[in-house]
Amino acid sequence: MRRRFAISLIALFSLLLSLVGLPFAQAAQDDQASFLSAFHWQLTNTWFGGFSALEVSEDGGRMVALSDRGVWVEADLKRQDGEIIGAENVRMSRVLHREGHFAKHTKWRDSEGVARLADGSLVVSFEGEHRLESFSFPGAKPHKMPWHNDFDAMSLNGGFEALAVDARGVLYAIPEAAVGAENMIQIFALRNRVWTRAFTLPRNKQFQPVGADFGPDGRLYVLERGFNGLGFRTRVRSFEVESGDVRNEKLLFSKGIAQHDNLEGISVWRDEDGAIRLTMISDDNFRFLQKTEIVEYVLPVSP
Repeated sequence: MRRRFAISLIALFSLLLSLVGLPFAQAAQDDQASFLSAFHWQLTNTWFGGFSALEVSEDGGRMVALSDRGVWVEADLKRQDGEIIGAENVRMSRVLHREGHFAKHTKWRDSEGVARLADGSLVVSFEGEHRLESFSFPGAKPHKMPWHNDFDAMSLNGGFEALAVDARGVLYAIPEAAVGAENMIQIFALRNRVWTRAFTLPRNKQFQPVGADFGPDGRLYVLERGFNGLGFRTRVRSFEVESGDVRNEKLLFSKGIAQHDNLEGISVWRDEDGAIRLTMISDDNFRFLQKTEIVEYVLPVSP
């Protein structure tokens, strides 16, 4: 995101609220996900921060994070009693331009969303210069992805923030800002290298979609972030998607100011106990008032 000044003010208000101990906003009554842990991840490297997308391995042990300044970060997630306590074996690489170099202009490397295809390659969405590209592995040169004329209508800072791949290998792309009706989130789908308007989700004007993933249960999980004038608000909804139809919306959690930082990336997986976990990462916007968090929620195991 590029709303740097506004985000800095919001972060300051959030910090003040946490210091004075004002009560947090209450979660919605129909919450189904329980908070598990929040790990404050911090490195001194100048490239560290700004994480806007996340992919976690099927066993939850390995992650790939993507920053909005064109940096890949791979790491092992260390857990104790099921909670994240560290990130080890950290490896950084650059998101390369098609010609094989690292773009000097930040506008060209504003990478926002990531999704892993069945062959292991990674699709990345970019803002600033709207486009989608695929990478065989972090640090590889990209390959151009198909485009659709509807994408030209996306605003400068309202492009594809969220990408997700279903079990059939269909890629879904979700723009942050409305494309079409203001009260709907338009979802696009890529099948056989052709983009179509797949379906829409109801939009709450207080939230914008910033991350998505298909879980091991086949449901589409959408991470949404909002501003309320004082701080970051976060919620996650899930949907059943089948044959181009979407139904059975569930609000898994909704949190108010000062509970989490600017969560923008989400990855959904199943742990060894059979529970579905939602792992999320925050974008600190490279501001000292913010922090990089890796946050996990867990859904109850179905009987």
